[in-house]
Amino acid sequence: MNAARELPRRIHCVGLGGGGLGPLAGLLAARGHEVSGSDASPTFAPEVLLARGIAARSGHDARHVGRAELLVRSAAVPEDNPEVAEARRRALPVLKYSEALGRVMASRRGVAVAGTHGKTTTTALVAHVLRAAGRSPGWIVGGRPLSLPDAAGWGTGEHFVAEACEYDLSFLQLDYEVALVNSVAVDHLDCFGDERGIQAAFRRFAGRLPEGGVLVLGRDVPAGLDWPLADGVRVWRVGHDLRLADTCEDASGFSGRVEGPAGRASFRLPQLGRHNLDNLLAALLAVKACGLPVEEAATHVESFRGVGRRLQDLGETAALRAPSVPRGVRIVDDFAHHPDALRAAAGALRARWPGRRVVAAFQPHQVSRTADFLEAFAVELRAFDEALLCDIFVARDREPQRAEELIEALLARTGAQARRVGPARACDAAVAARLRPGDVCVVMGAGDVDGLAARLAGASAGP
Repeated sequence: MNAARELPRRIHCVGLGGGGLGPLAGLLAARGHEVSGSDASPTFAPEVLLARGIAARSGHDARHVGRAELLVRSAAVPEDNPEVAEARRRALPVLKYSEALGRVMASRRGVAVAGTHGKTTTTALVAHVLRAAGRSPGWIVGGRPLSLPDAAGWGTGEHFVAEACEYDLSFLQLDYEVALVNSVAVDHLDCFGDERGIQAAFRRFAGRLPEGGVLVLGRDVPAGLDWPLADGVRVWRVGHDLRLADTCEDASGFSGRVEGPAGRASFRLPQLGRHNLDNLLAALLAVKACGLPVEEAATHVESFRGVGRRLQDLGETAALRAPSVPRGVRIVDDFAHHPDALRAAAGALRARWPGRRVVAAFQPHQVSRTADFLEAFAVELRAFDEALLCDIFVARDREPQRAEELIEALLARTGAQARRVGPARACDAAVAARLRPGDVCVVMGAGDVDGLAARLAGASAGP
């Protein structure tokens, strides 16, 4: 049975600009559903979805629901949204994104890739390897995978690989027989409260595996966690069932060997950051759980190009023209918005380009997250030679009025190398003015800072 066909034909999506619901809408449209939707984000680009046959609109209005038979909303869309309210008034079924995705996955052998860090890249890598090996999986990735034709695809094989987000316990709605947990770190305190809360959520995620399933645990999963697993669930761990040997890094990435009870093989990984080696090990264990030997899977790693805005190297600037970036500045684009991710970015850039000045242009994401991690952000930002702080991206916040206070507190705690550059969508000249020839500039954040790195790189494009 085709699970996607079990959903009604006419589906309205609220929150189309999200990294999950947008790709899912495209997948449903490609499967023959009549899809409409909306998003109120100032960065939402409806024309991209319109070109794919989705009736996308900017802003929210009850009239947008039209003739829909089902409404799907992202976790960030509140219950009092006018389109959600209209669906309720008409007694239409309303599903969250994760519930709809769970139905789509139900007819396939699900592979759910979770973790507070690394899940987008690892999901893309699992799907890429299976696809390159001819297994034709379905997939959905909460980002822009550079080695896949789109963020979501149906495929014709037996497996469906999905990025499984922990926020709002979304991953508990999915259907899977392979569960990968890359890392369990303190995050989303507005949802989970504390470290015990987030650990409990991941334990529940693993506990939904059926008898005979496989749980893959990454290196950054606390060793002492007790996993409430069904009988017959196998547990494979990065560092035990598969580990690295003889790795080295050069200008084009990493090479080395993997070995362990799960298999052994040589590999070449063209990515920035040693944390991606852990992502690689977890991905190889996941594809082994899908029936693909590690030895075969490793041969397809070299063709993996990563995911947009995950330490994406945009190259070096070339031309000199005001107010552009000076010649020879390396531009890197990254989604980092957690202190751990900032630390990983700093380490990756210094390892790849030793001796060069590393400048961070960082947009804190949400008032609540900035408050929760204020001291940790300051510590990690001091690892850069200069930290250029954009204004906080305000979303899902109960106290947006604290944004100004918190950005000033972060500046004070970071120290002399920190400067404020204003709104992310209008700070190009302010950032460019702080850069010197030979710098490495990394743009980091999960809000409307998206696009800044490409503008900085493009501003200097030329002979």
